Amino acid sequence: MIPDGFTPGGAAAYAGLLTHRLGHATQILTSYGPDFQFASQFVGLDLHVVPSATSTVFENIYQPDGQRTQYLHSRAALLTPADLPPHWQSPKTALLGPICDEVSFEFLDFFASQNTVTCACPQGWMRQWDAQHRVSPKPIADWSVLAKADLVSMSEADVAGDWELIRAIAKQVPLLVVTQGAAGATVFEAGVATHYPAQKVEEKSPTGAGDVFAASLLLRFAEGRDIGRAIDFAQQIAAAHVAAGHFFSTLQ
Repeated sequence: MIPDGFTPGGAAAYAGLLTHRLGHATQILTSYGPDFQFASQFVGLDLHVVPSATSTVFENIYQPDGQRTQYLHSRAALLTPADLPPHWQSPKTALLGPICDEVSFEFLDFFASQNTVTCACPQGWMRQWDAQHRVSPKPIADWSVLAKADLVSMSEADVAGDWELIRAIAKQVPLLVVTQGAAGATVFEAGVATHYPAQKVEEKSPTGAGDVFAASLLLRFAEGRDIGRAIDFAQQIAAAHVAAGHFFSTLQ
């Protein structure tokens, strides 16, 4: 929700369109209701929609100091592996991008059994909301649940810059990538941290940057499991994204 209406968003939208624009056959499992206005944005993608009475709607209110208050006005259906169409079996890659704790952890076991290279983006599993719909952080009780993902991609902002917690998470997952905005990204692999500086660009809009970073990271990592090469590619794509300042087509 924006002041003059609505705009599309969310990990599935950003990552799915980015993957499609890079020339890959792309499938999106999602859920929305009859109030969703943006299906035309995803022409050319294999989109499977779980029916819902309403669509997921967030509202972000920014304060003068840059702090954000977020509200979740409505939520679409929950997603499980049973919702996947049969012809989607054994994909080469899969990105799990929950935005309001609506994606089952069962997908991790499912894709592990399919030998699919999987990236988990935990931000959406770390959101809760109160009776007034105001969103607040929620910790993941057991980070080892993500150990079956080949990659975990998150922002330091997801844990309020708590690097002690980040190092603890890194001990429980095989490969953790922590984005740091203009400061770059840090990779934790086998207990070793490696920092990669970001490309310097003039930022017009950071919205969706984490999603396009994760999608491009996953695609390149799946080609040869070279994390350094994958980070370089993902940073190029993310830099181009924040410098462009727009992503979705203008709606008529």
